[in-house]
Amino acid sequence: MTIDLAPDGTRQVKIDVPVTMRSARQKDLGVLSKMWGPVGMAERTRVLRRYFKEYDKNIQRGLVADFNGNAIGQLWLRLSFIEPAIEDGLAVAYVHTLVVLPEFRRLGVAEGLIRTASKIAADRGRTHLAIGVDRPNEAARRLYAKWGFERYYETFDLRGDLVFMRRAVFESDPR
Repeated sequence: MTIDLAPDGTRQVKIDVPVTMRSARQKDLGVLSKMWGPVGMAERTRVLRRYFKEYDKNIQRGLVADFNGNAIGQLWLRLSFIEPAIEDGLAVAYVHTLVVLPEFRRLGVAEGLIRTASKIAADRGRTHLAIGVDRPNEAARRLYAKWGFERYYETFDLRGDLVFMRRAVFESDPR
């Protein structure tokens, strides 16, 4: 930890604690559900329970961004039973439920989760990552485009009005 003098004369405290990416655990269920916000908690908990059951069957993996023992972000990665239109003939891993707590956004946490998911996907023989984005969420689409994702499929169905984007898995972490 360092304490610096800010330009306005106040003190700034910098905490040098790494954010680590780890596998989601059943005991994370409550905090992961809360991360989506206060509305619909019971439904989200039910969905996350299903994700964990699929996790146990190697259908998908959950990742948690952990800061000092606290979950600050999550991402789920579906590795099998992916809709053919999303796979589009490729070996795709489907990224979904990417959430980062507001106070940790714009710090690289989401990118860290995406890169970790990419490594898992590559290790499982997948060549591409795909992600579905609500059509009105232009900020998310711009962010994914910055990471090399390109729009390739759109649908309006029970899941909503979605734009799907994909990219080849990352070759390595540049850091």
